[in-house]
Amino acid sequence: MRRIAVIVTAAVGLAFLPATPVGAAEESVAYCVHAWSDTADPGIEATAGTSRFTSNGQKWPLYCEGTVRGARVTGRGTFGEDGVIEGACAAGKGSVNFSFTLPTTDGLQRFKMSFDFVYGPGGGTSESNDFPGAFVFYPRRGDCWGAPVTEFDVVRSAVLFS
Repeated sequence: MRRIAVIVTAAVGLAFLPATPVGAAEESVAYCVHAWSDTADPGIEATAGTSRFTSNGQKWPLYCEGTVRGARVTGRGTFGEDGVIEGACAAGKGSVNFSFTLPTTDGLQRFKMSFDFVYGPGGGTSESNDFPGAFVFYPRRGDCWGAPVTEFDVVRSAVLFS
């Protein structure tokens, strides 16, 4: 039941994303949803600090509908990320590196992107003109007060402009 609520929350977040980036020419657009788990070292705590995180490779499913680089997406892609969080469990910011591959009518399309994000309790937004999105997250290992969060699940909905 918890996962359904998380997915519904992420899907609702997609409704608030822009249809096209401000000032952008007509481009290829794909609407995407993806879910994954990250590990964090040394972990996120109740007090502010810095922690590195990773999804441990481009192994997580990425579902997109639409076109990328002028070609229609034909199936499930793969996704991975790594980055740095500066903050506490309740709020903070960070920078992330995305790596993902999508199958299209023109073959596999590979992407690497870096951008910033901000978050508050339970969710946040990606600060990207190319792949803006909203995400929700919840701890998988650790609770923030008794033990640092060293693993967490993320669900993100986004629009890919390419």
